[in-house]
Amino acid sequence: MSDVGKPFVQAFGKPDPETPNGVNFKSSGLADLWKAMRREIRSGWFQDRFLYLFGEDLEALLPCLTAWSFVVPPNRDRIILGRNAYGALIVLDDANSGKGTVHVLDPFRVVYWSNPNLAMMNLIAYWLPEDRIPHFRDDGPYREWRQQHGIHLEDDVILAPRTPEGLGGKLELANLQEEPIVEYYETTAPIYAKAFAKMGQPAPSAAKPVSTKSAVKKPARSQPAATGKKHKR
Repeated sequence: MSDVGKPFVQAFGKPDPETPNGVNFKSSGLADLWKAMRREIRSGWFQDRFLYLFGEDLEALLPCLTAWSFVVPPNRDRIILGRNAYGALIVLDDANSGKGTVHVLDPFRVVYWSNPNLAMMNLIAYWLPEDRIPHFRDDGPYREWRQQHGIHLEDDVILAPRTPEGLGGKLELANLQEEPIVEYYETTAPIYAKAFAKMGQPAPSAAKPVSTKSAVKKPARSQPAATGKKHKR
């Protein structure tokens, strides 16, 4: 096993359940490299289905990036690599250029975050296994929800933040509610976009991290009762 794949497998083990590949490069060279890497790490649900990485149907989450265009710059060569149960997305921009950059759209911090040292291979080898992305692997509230309900979230449902970190919200179960992920991004978009406009934040035109310490709180909805449905996969 390669030096890239080994730390990932040691940290996460095998996906449960495993799903077909969802990362598709147009570049034949990159596609071949990814095929070899995926053979080692696989794709699907990890960490008791808290993380969904490299699996099929992630392109269905592209509308989340479009909706949050007030922090996400336009990019015509973009692949979503994964997400967590709170709706944070890992995104590869300029995916087929050979110089792709990895970003995280984090609805709790309201940022499109990156780091100069964060690229796809070291995402797999270091950033994910060593828990270097802020909050991304913090599954404490998720595990609490699991203990209360005894089921897994539906495939398209997240524990969405009610109040962002910038307004004093904490990453705790009391500040999370079940919502379809795309619906969450689309319904919060005009609220946060308005807040950014009031702060004089320009629309992003480059892949630069953007954050805010003030935003308009989304009106909280009552948390729905658990459906009792098991995970679809």
